[in-house]
Amino acid sequence: MDTLTSIDWGVMFRPEYRAMLLKGIQTTLGLTAGAIVGGLLLGMVVAFARLAPARWIRLPATAYVELVRTIPLLVHVMFWYFAVPEMLPDDLKRAFYQHDVGFHMSLVALIIYSSAFISEDIRSGIRGIAHGQAEAAHSLGFGFFDTFRLVVLPQALRTTVPPLLGQAMNITKNTTVALMVGVGELAFVTRAVNDASFLSVGVYAFTTVFFLLIAVALTILSQRYQRRYPAR
Repeated sequence: MDTLTSIDWGVMFRPEYRAMLLKGIQTTLGLTAGAIVGGLLLGMVVAFARLAPARWIRLPATAYVELVRTIPLLVHVMFWYFAVPEMLPDDLKRAFYQHDVGFHMSLVALIIYSSAFISEDIRSGIRGIAHGQAEAAHSLGFGFFDTFRLVVLPQALRTTVPPLLGQAMNITKNTTVALMVGVGELAFVTRAVNDASFLSVGVYAFTTVFFLLIAVALTILSQRYQRRYPAR
């Protein structure tokens, strides 16, 4: 008990560390939001491609998903940060390095990595709709796009939203990989504050609680959605 009471649990509220931690949270949330939006858009394209009847569309999309999911996220980040900029022409490379390369390349890696998993959730939701639904829509005079937009997709989203919220949780946790290329997200800042203050328990407890709150919030949101819109 004496050990617990002697820990400085309020290290994150000290003026010299508060700004650093808030900046880390801002960067983490920025990476998370960008990866969710980008991963969702790219994941939808890949999912639709995997459902296409044409093999020349379906097979490259399948290869993309399998390749991306096989390679660890850290390798994705390292490749985009170290290798891709060096492939650019010299003028474009100099212009590129004038910006925050670590943040943008980490974001690209997160989008690509997340899109492979998101596409599978979307594809599973669409394939879960009975084929008779589309046939009934066609018998009523709906075309292919109207059938998909008005009949198939709304029902697919009902079952897809909870897994997508789970992917949002994974993306939030995956942002910590960006610290390996010097991005000042929360895990990177936490380590820096720990090195400066030597108050490991308080600092890492703050970061743990932050990610725990995100996970709890997304879990509650998913449960409420499932209760309000149960799968049929």
